[in-house]
Amino acid sequence: MASVSAVFDVPDMRGMDCHVAGRMVLPRATVELHHYRFTGPQSGTFRSGRGFLDLALSRRPGAPLGHYTTLPRSEPIPMGDIIFIPAGQDLETRWGEGEQRSICCGFEGLAGGDMDLLDNGDALEASLDVRSPHVRDALLRLAREIECPDFGSSLLAEALMTEVSVQLYRYFRRPAIDRAGGGRLDPAQLRRIEEAIEQPGRLPSVAELASLCDMSTRHFFRMFRMSTGQTLAAYAADRRIARAKALLVQARPPIKEIAWRCGFETPAAFSAAFRKAVGTTPKAFRQAIRP
Repeated sequence: MASVSAVFDVPDMRGMDCHVAGRMVLPRATVELHHYRFTGPQSGTFRSGRGFLDLALSRRPGAPLGHYTTLPRSEPIPMGDIIFIPAGQDLETRWGEGEQRSICCGFEGLAGGDMDLLDNGDALEASLDVRSPHVRDALLRLAREIECPDFGSSLLAEALMTEVSVQLYRYFRRPAIDRAGGGRLDPAQLRRIEEAIEQPGRLPSVAELASLCDMSTRHFFRMFRMSTGQTLAAYAADRRIARAKALLVQARPPIKEIAWRCGFETPAAFSAAFRKAVGTTPKAFRQAIRP
């Protein structure tokens, strides 16, 4: 697949490489899978001629921060797993060294007529950390359709993009206090959970993850489900499969090592879990990406 994105203009920055691993062109949107490699700390200004939506399928490197140049706030704020950049907005960002996989969508607008919802500063800042389990789920399903296309994939993808557009509109219509989610984990807590889950070896226990967030196990369960829309088991499985995909894109390490680094007891267990989630084996996935 070509390395030139059709979703947005990738800034020409030293130390940044963007590989487009998959693409689906729909009547009102273009959806791509991006694999980024960042060498050294990064910073840049991003602008898109259309609405731009990004879900990080693997952890964003460093502690990414963003700031819209149209807002009076001078300090950048943390960016979450899902970011939405309205058309024509300049977003100044900085982040760390590493690799990242994302599903990125460029589309004409939100279902309800759109960007006037983002005229106020609160809503615009909220676009840098979209906490909608509905949007997350639809984007994950879109990513699977691009990775493993099947009968009717284009029709299903178009329906999923419509859902994304509707759910984003609903999200930004909600009062700011609801979007902030007074009963939800903050980005720093979610980042600590992701880092713990992505460590090689066994998965951390629920008690260990709750301790990272300074809360009881029961309270952690409730807050986690409200924040992600997923059970902890489903979330951990998604993150580890995403980590495995990012490693399989590389020529090395070997699959046996990837299984261990992603927390599977044996390569056979890894292969079975990967095939159930992706529809193909780790070996076939790597061969398709790197023929």
